[in-house]
Amino acid sequence: MTRVQMFTSIIWIAVLFVVPACFAGTISLSLPPGAISAGDTFTVGVAASGYTDLYAFQFDLAYNPSILSAVSVSEGSFLLTGGTTFFIAGAIDNATGVVSGTADTLLGAITGVNGGGILASVQFLALAGGSSPLTLSNPLFLSSGLADIATSTSSDSVTINPAAGGTIPEPATVGTLSAGLVALFLVGRRRAAHVTQ
Repeated sequence: MTRVQMFTSIIWIAVLFVVPACFAGTISLSLPPGAISAGDTFTVGVAASGYTDLYAFQFDLAYNPSILSAVSVSEGSFLLTGGTTFFIAGAIDNATGVVSGTADTLLGAITGVNGGGILASVQFLALAGGSSPLTLSNPLFLSSGLADIATSTSSDSVTINPAAGGTIPEPATVGTLSAGLVALFLVGRRRAAHVTQ
């Protein structure tokens, strides 16, 4: 093997194994610290790490709709460090338990961002005690040249404690209870007025 052939082989090895490793990243979930109880609202961040030249992305997030209800999706700060963006919150479907099509892209002929940070944040309402998986899927990550960036996902789960004192009373129950207490108070005042007459 000549020196030129050896040099060519080394270049091909670098192209096949080293370069793709530079254009790969991971998305994972950033859960809030501390306990979460039924009735609480909390935010889950979708975090990126290890990216080079990230220009645009899209992902879905699934959850257990009997435990959690998605309230809103907001843009994270990571892509914004590269310039002006166009953010799509995606569609919330609390019947099936999925936030689909959350996407963001930089605008203009600029390079993408490097490193990691929060891509988007999803606010949830905890409906009941139990455990809900949080599953990232359908990742599509692009460089400024619109080439696919290899992306791995790391999913998680969240545990919700039952509401203090049992279940959270429904508004109608609270209203009925309040009306009953007011009626008892008025009856007590009338009896007191008859006794003093």
